[in-house]
Amino acid sequence: LLETEIIEMTGRLFGCPGAVGTVTSGGTESILCAVAAYRDRARRRKPWILRPELVVPTTIHPAFDKAAHYFGVKLKKIPVGPDFRADVPAMAKAIGFSTIGIVGSAPQYPHGVVDPIVELSDLALAHGVPLHVDACVGGFILPWVEKLGRRVPVWDFRAPGVTSISADLHKFGYAAKGASTLTWRSMDAMKHQIF
Repeated sequence: LLETEIIEMTGRLFGCPGAVGTVTSGGTESILCAVAAYRDRARRRKPWILRPELVVPTTIHPAFDKAAHYFGVKLKKIPVGPDFRADVPAMAKAIGFSTIGIVGSAPQYPHGVVDPIVELSDLALAHGVPLHVDACVGGFILPWVEKLGRRVPVWDFRAPGVTSISADLHKFGYAAKGASTLTWRSMDAMKHQIF
């Protein structure tokens, strides 16, 4: 019940009142679960993909490297643009036969900038692949910054191509260390996390 309430609150905060998800032991586990779910989604929908790939900017969190290693997924790391944000045209060129998803950050760790999630969302929809947003730092800050009247780019489920969001409760959700969320737009998306 507590997990359900946390995810319901998180979903509303992230622009998707009907969201589902799980509470995890931290941002790394949230990322691991998302990558494993994207791999298993691809196994069910595209069983011919033998070497699944995620297209990601070079600025993503190192937990994606761990997840890729553990779950047999190749990361296609794309250099960021001069503004240090994900280079959407370059990521579009990198999407191929074996792509199982793309990733953006809100914000990314090295420079603290939010990737162009709306453009990544459009890219995901155009290619029929899921989009994960790593908001482990920003997930529980950005909604409040926006409510204060500051201009914040759309980074959450308001962008229709966003499939999942990781956000840490143990950072600016002010929970004890070892608490994060992995929130999914729908049960149809989340079902691949369950095994």
